[in-house]
Amino acid sequence: MDKKSLRRELMHELWRMNKMHLIVTLQEFVEGETATLAYLNDVAQPKITPSMISDNLRISRARAANILRSLRGKGFVRMDIAEDDRRKMYVFITDKGKKHLSDKQQFLTDYFDLYVEVLGEEDTKELIRLIRKTADNERLLTDESKGEVE
Repeated sequence: MDKKSLRRELMHELWRMNKMHLIVTLQEFVEGETATLAYLNDVAQPKITPSMISDNLRISRARAANILRSLRGKGFVRMDIAEDDRRKMYVFITDKGKKHLSDKQQFLTDYFDLYVEVLGEEDTKELIRLIRKTADNERLLTDESKGEVE
């Protein structure tokens, strides 16, 4: 197979994988509502501000505000005005938010257990090796991607 065909096939399979429910859920754990809930649930600090969420998740203040608005509408977080500074808000995860987060975490656990079962031990280890190689070489891949386009 030539490089052009390999590239097309790789891009196609990555596109297909990107549409999987698993990937959408994983993305939520990185930058979306679920990541916000996980941060609020796991952080040791008792008073979390929207800007702390933005900084920790490396998302814009506007994105954090939209996520918090959505979570608040679903009853997953509550926001209280700081007593010492009426311009400051503190964000807290609710019991409903903790349950939702737990359900998401259980979905991932169950999905990956099934995924490992479907792939088998040998293929799972090979996939881990390839993902690790990709992650370990990200800088090199990014630098080389500035080259030619066929």
